[in-house]
Amino acid sequence: MLERLRLLTRATGNPIFFREELARVLADEPERLNRALNDPDCVDVLTWNVFASLDTHSDRDWLANQLAAMGLSGVRAPLRISIWSGHRTGPLLKPSSAYLAGIRRRSSTAGASADQLGAFAAAIEVPVRIESPEVLALVDTALARYPRGAAGRDRTLELIDAGLEHAHRLGKSLIVAAVTPAGSQAESQVAERIRQLAIPQALAQELGREPRTSVELRQISWQELLELWQSSQRYLRLDRAPVKAFGAHCSKVLAPQPSRRAG
Repeated sequence: MLERLRLLTRATGNPIFFREELARVLADEPERLNRALNDPDCVDVLTWNVFASLDTHSDRDWLANQLAAMGLSGVRAPLRISIWSGHRTGPLLKPSSAYLAGIRRRSSTAGASADQLGAFAAAIEVPVRIESPEVLALVDTALARYPRGAAGRDRTLELIDAGLEHAHRLGKSLIVAAVTPAGSQAESQVAERIRQLAIPQALAQELGREPRTSVELRQISWQELLELWQSSQRYLRLDRAPVKAFGAHCSKVLAPQPSRRAG
């Protein structure tokens, strides 16, 4: 608690919205909170500021329509936005039984330890989870490079695999989307994976099963998402939020810089 208060009260380099709420959400991850407050290349700054503030939007129908137009087709009000769920906070996102069975088969001949197998079986975190009546959207976020999944697994496939199981339980269709900077390495990485996995036979082969519910793959740029956020400002709860400083922060971190390290 003392460490969390120290992080909140000292001068920080990043413009953060809803600081006390962020500290509560990351109460068990002080190092991550410190990066969000101080590391300009931390993708959590954009993820938190944009989606936490969009969740305060007073016109939920308008917000849902704008998200649908941006690629999250089928999303409609009422919608619920959750940030950094699936791992520490429920509902948990767990790898499918088919994926784990394949891992166990392959590892049995390689002599993998229980700890190594546990890394593959652990619940995974999704930066943004948007649930609406017919659609579950899992939205990943990145800056310079697209991250790997648990135990080095392909991140896009990881979200599809776990998301399909959860969407099936809810009786919803699934959208897996990634938000990346326009012109970045992450954008090209995601585009290539979407091209590959958009082929139903290829997706089924990589999953090791036929999907039990429909899945759509989408890519959104931070730049277009920020346009939506800017057009929504008067409908958001942004009292005392460092809006101007955040705009400058976004201009800096989203500028084309090939040497910028991963978010």
